[in-house]
Amino acid sequence: MSNKIKAVIFDLDGIIVDSEPLHFEAAKFALKELGIDLTLEEYLQFGVAKGAKNLYEKISEKYVVVIDMKRVFEVKNNKFQELFKMNVFPRKGIIEVIESFSGKYTLAIASSGIRDNVIFVLEKINIKDKFSLIVTAEDVARVKPFPDIYEKSCELLGLDKTECIAIEDSETGVESAKGAGIRCIAVPCEFTKHQNFSKADVVLDSFDKLNADFIKSF
Repeated sequence: MSNKIKAVIFDLDGIIVDSEPLHFEAAKFALKELGIDLTLEEYLQFGVAKGAKNLYEKISEKYVVVIDMKRVFEVKNNKFQELFKMNVFPRKGIIEVIESFSGKYTLAIASSGIRDNVIFVLEKINIKDKFSLIVTAEDVARVKPFPDIYEKSCELLGLDKTECIAIEDSETGVESAKGAGIRCIAVPCEFTKHQNFSKADVVLDSFDKLNADFIKSF
């Protein structure tokens, strides 16, 4: 029942770069201004793969404090980029995966992050030119776990959902892809490995098996 896959849509944080620890440290730094000591548990619950806006809204509710979104985004993003410059680590094997797919499939990014950070990361590790399309939080009304980002990606690619496959590292990301009717391969990272991936079409513990031939099995 497999339709020919024409596009592979990658999540960014946790798939292409192991950046969740840096996002956590940057958000923690930004919230310190408000006297809030963000815990890892709070970040895992409200932040991972759900977008920074969701994190700050939930923290605002929990601590009953008004958060200046423009200010906290600016401080957090500046800190993230500062940290990333010193910690540029693509996930082990992902560059080889991208090279394997390049020229065989259209490659896209679907991220709940903000565009500036997505572009910054892709340029820093010299792979931005591998992607024909980048869809971020600014392009949709709702980020993951809602399906909007994947629906928008298919629309802009001009492809049917059956012609696309998603590569995700989180339960939230899998839910987003499957909600859009897109098949999904999960490759959990350290921050997400204990999440529920029962909705994924397949779960891999590394990128070792993920190549063009593997995609053909879908």
